[in-house]
Amino acid sequence: MTQGYFLVVSYSVMDRIIEEVSSLNIGYRMGQKRISMVCYADDAAIFAETEDDLQKQLHRFYQVSQAMNMTVSTEKTKSITFAKDPVRCKLVVQDKIIEQVSQFKYLGMDLSSHHDPAKDLRSQINKATAMSGCLRQTIWANEYMRWDSKVKIYKTCIRPIMTYRIETREETHKTKSMLRVAEMKTLRTIMGKTRRDRIKNTDIREQCEVQDIVRWGRQRKRGWYAHVRRMDERRLPRIALEGKPTGKREPGRPPKRWKDSWQSTSQELLQRTHQN
Repeated sequence: MTQGYFLVVSYSVMDRIIEEVSSLNIGYRMGQKRISMVCYADDAAIFAETEDDLQKQLHRFYQVSQAMNMTVSTEKTKSITFAKDPVRCKLVVQDKIIEQVSQFKYLGMDLSSHHDPAKDLRSQINKATAMSGCLRQTIWANEYMRWDSKVKIYKTCIRPIMTYRIETREETHKTKSMLRVAEMKTLRTIMGKTRRDRIKNTDIREQCEVQDIVRWGRQRKRGWYAHVRRMDERRLPRIALEGKPTGKREPGRPPKRWKDSWQSTSQELLQRTHQN
């Protein structure tokens, strides 16, 4: 797979900069199209396949910002490369070198040169477990509160933390097991049961009327897939969903794809039949 470069820039206001940067026709190729820049709130992420291309985009970004009396925060700006082997990426803006990092937190997730979905999920589970621990005495152990009310609190406060970004995250056997273990720990606490009671997980879920968290996440993925498929073909989510990175795949077992997390072989064949 072609190595990619990624740059995160924080700034005050953004409007026409996206069009100016995209007009360079530089970015990360996804089939016949390119993704050069994506934005969320006051953050922007710039993509390129080479260091020179990323420097050109950053320079154009800075020029347009200056023309519109906008400021680029070089202290908050970071660069990161995604490649099998470490790659240097020296970027300069305002005569200052942009710090290159191997990992940083962006929009609630840990971005790293070597992506590890289990590590990212473990951080979310730790946060959910800490929240559940704060509710143990006041909510879970409250004898005067109905169990279905406790389950609603779990679905509202705990499960969203564990399943943050589950619609777009690839799942492996390890991450599925981690989610199920974390969920059952909370549900058993709600029902006042422990593993010593030798009650099956399926029985606990039936008593709580809670769907398996992995199946629940699979439904969310299917809903997100249908939502993106209804978008215009020029929208970035649609391009990222249907596009395929250029280059050759490294030897060995291929990485887990997002579609593999919720789509079986029979479903994929059925989908291709409908598309044809």
